[in-house]
Amino acid sequence: MKINKLYAGIALASTMILTGCGDDNEVGPTVNNELDYTVFDPFTDMSNDEYQDGWGKLAYKLSNNGLIQTIFTVVGSSPTAYQNSRSDDDELEYYAGKNAFAAVPENFDSKFYKINFVDSDTFTLKVQSNNSTFNSTYDIATLDLTGVGKQPRNATTGIDTDLDYFPDGFNATFPSGSQCYIFLETPNQTFYTFSEDEDEGSMTIDEWITNQQEWYTVTNVVKEYVGLNNELPAVRYTDEDGDIIAAIRYNGLIYSASYSQEGIQEKENTDPGVSEVYCNQYNDVATKFLETQIKANY
Repeated sequence: MKINKLYAGIALASTMILTGCGDDNEVGPTVNNELDYTVFDPFTDMSNDEYQDGWGKLAYKLSNNGLIQTIFTVVGSSPTAYQNSRSDDDELEYYAGKNAFAAVPENFDSKFYKINFVDSDTFTLKVQSNNSTFNSTYDIATLDLTGVGKQPRNATTGIDTDLDYFPDGFNATFPSGSQCYIFLETPNQTFYTFSEDEDEGSMTIDEWITNQQEWYTVTNVVKEYVGLNNELPAVRYTDEDGDIIAAIRYNGLIYSASYSQEGIQEKENTDPGVSEVYCNQYNDVATKFLETQIKANY
């Protein structure tokens, strides 16, 4: 499910409304421990033997009962064109830490994922499988999209939304009340995550490092063993941008992995006054605006 990629964080930009994490005097974006948001997804549709641009919509309801996803076709060759274009495969995501390992479906299943809202802008996520548990806390930041439009091609600041997919010359902007959400994870323990579709082939950890050194700046290399019995070789290094790049060897294959460190909030820019921020999880006002514009332009 990769909920750790849903984003969140702290920002000081004037265009951002940031709810106070853990402060009950602040009003967060959730209502009755429930957050509704929508993600749009452009896709390639086949109509009359020709490829055409299409758009799908994924509506989410995040609550203590879990995560509910509803899929719609906004623009396509049929009312279910987008649904039909999606793979039915329910691939696995793996979590590996010291003496801990979990294999869980990427699609949300309440058997493996437990959500609990702490307050109006904070929730926790427990991932559990194979007698292992991984816990994280998420803060929800809210960006005000009022007046935000399609970003210039050379933009280095501002908010990047799905309007950037729109044709050149598009100049409509989000109406008042439009918002989007960024979630950012703080893990309660250190672990690696990887997906079964992200293998890089059969090689050793040392061979993987050598390959990385051919293309990237590789510093601060750390090798270790993780997994239920600490049987899985893992490695991470710091690249030229200061980001941590990681990999795990599992069942004879090397997998690109994400490294999450206990107590360290996920690195994600949330200040559009400093650099360009990507935000694509919309509230109801922004969703209605985008859906109207998609139907008018595609």
